[in-house]
Amino acid sequence: MIRRLRAPLPARLAVLAAFAVLFLGTSPAPFAAQPPQRPGASVRLIVAGVVDGRAEAGIEIDLEPGWKTYWRTPGDAGIPPVVDWSRSTGLSAFDLRFPAPVRFGDEGVQSIGYTGPVILPIDLALADATRPAALELDIQIGLCRDICVPVSARLTGTVSPTAPVDAAALARLTAARATLPLPAVKGVAPWVISLERDREADVAAGALLVKVKMPEDDADEAARDVLVEGPTIDWALPLPEKIAAAPGREIWRFDLDGVPRGAKLEGSVLRFTMRIRDRVVEQRVPLDAAVVAP
Repeated sequence: MIRRLRAPLPARLAVLAAFAVLFLGTSPAPFAAQPPQRPGASVRLIVAGVVDGRAEAGIEIDLEPGWKTYWRTPGDAGIPPVVDWSRSTGLSAFDLRFPAPVRFGDEGVQSIGYTGPVILPIDLALADATRPAALELDIQIGLCRDICVPVSARLTGTVSPTAPVDAAALARLTAARATLPLPAVKGVAPWVISLERDREADVAAGALLVKVKMPEDDADEAARDVLVEGPTIDWALPLPEKIAAAPGREIWRFDLDGVPRGAKLEGSVLRFTMRIRDRVVEQRVPLDAAVVAP
């Protein structure tokens, strides 16, 4: 799926200048031999084993210099990663996790994702804690440099509760988990103080203002960011833009655009991902009647 583009036509053509699909494979070993050469990145499954009752695995996207890939919400243009684990056996739950992303792109066309190698940890639950599970994942990601390349891969591996733990793989997965956003703590920067309607917005759908608590003594504004997502992947909310700042506070604005037809605004929960330097947190904020009222 290619996310709806909001950029002018020339920029859209640059993003979609080429289209190719590549099929890759991996072996069950955590560090298999290099898969066949292809542009953009190597994609493989890393399996460490079962540690303290938790299955440890992840998808590694080893980007080549100059290439980028996308977050679960790709921004103005991009291809969000999709993983189908339905062919797997012995699993009762599967949740792909995403380390903190960055913005990239030209003015007017900004995407969200990763500009260097990244490991996406997977939260797995074995259907039977005493028996192995067979992972068979069909993954689709987008890779971009001067062109945008959709890539398909089938990744396979085995998670066994009785197999020795791969210490090297575990170390890499542990490091990747350390980059996952943390739950926001009430009153601790960054924190969404309020969410309200922008009554001065001159757009049909309206816009929302997000007031965010920030440190009073940190002048490095470039090290801060606020991202927003809807409750489901079919929401395509624009990237927030900072419109005002004061010591300890910032106001960010985004159009209430890209909401699926027929979706109920009141009661929907938005997920904010906020960054201050290396500290990245997530906070869920519900849309109440006062916010969504025109």
